[in-house]
Amino acid sequence: MKNFSSIPFILLFAILATLPFLYSCGDKAIGADGTVIAEFEWNGKQRITLEEMMQEISELPEYKQRQYQDKEGLEEYMILMAESRLILCLAKDQKLNEDQEILKKVQDYLHDLMIERITEQEVDTKLILSEDDYLAYYDAHKEDYVRPEQVKLTCITLMDKERADQVFAEIKAGKDIADAAQELSDRGELVGPGANPASPGDTDYISKNSYPPGTEPFMDAAFNAEIGSLHSSVIEVEVQGAKYYMMFRKDEAREAYQKPFSEEDVRKNVIRKVERERRDALMQAWIDQLRERAEVKTFIDRIPEDEPSEEESENPSEQTPPEE
Repeated sequence: MKNFSSIPFILLFAILATLPFLYSCGDKAIGADGTVIAEFEWNGKQRITLEEMMQEISELPEYKQRQYQDKEGLEEYMILMAESRLILCLAKDQKLNEDQEILKKVQDYLHDLMIERITEQEVDTKLILSEDDYLAYYDAHKEDYVRPEQVKLTCITLMDKERADQVFAEIKAGKDIADAAQELSDRGELVGPGANPASPGDTDYISKNSYPPGTEPFMDAAFNAEIGSLHSSVIEVEVQGAKYYMMFRKDEAREAYQKPFSEEDVRKNVIRKVERERRDALMQAWIDQLRERAEVKTFIDRIPEDEPSEEESENPSEQTPPEE
């Protein structure tokens, strides 16, 4: 017989978490018939069978089951089972199975499982949707699946006006804006649009709402510019009290585009939203039926009013004088 080895605590507690707390010394399953693969003395002979172990493993999530498919994995699980049973036996000896705090948590968990199961029976099993349902939702919400008009720029954003004017003068004199962006990035001077150190100056595709309020002058200029042209001046914008100085060349543009239902991201989004809406509707209808059946009454007037805060008590609002 192989001796119980010292298994890392993280693995031991992982298997403890898969066992019901009261599943310990003296429980029926421990003495079940079958091929005994481990045993120990604790208030009598305690046995673990091969059939028990295989049943437990089959109830684990699939990714965990894969850890215990070969002989080495099964041996590890056998030792984990034995050591976890030892710990549970000690816990029962100390009457932790009668601890009120633990029993309260067990009861709460039981209630959660019951609610989950009845909801699955009364709602989830009735959530039956077809391709027509998804297409109907897509057709009714097509505007949600439009890629807006976009532009792609080579942009330099700085926070010093004199520096921005100096750089812009160099670009107008013939320096390539992409080279200028790289140099400024190397010096750590770039901020905002175009400041990505992996691709200095490149804004990628942006839409009119890509940047926060205050950048409208920049966005308007970007969308109105000619492709391949350097904007004629440095644009000053103010965002949350800070001023930025921006210059750019418009490199590419693409029109607004209606994404088809067949696109993977669109299809997934539609399915998720339709299922959520339908489930919410089924859930509400079921709850309404339960409330009607039970003749639920609520007494809001019996709920005490909020106590006035200390500040409100010290500074009572002025009362309107009574009418004469």
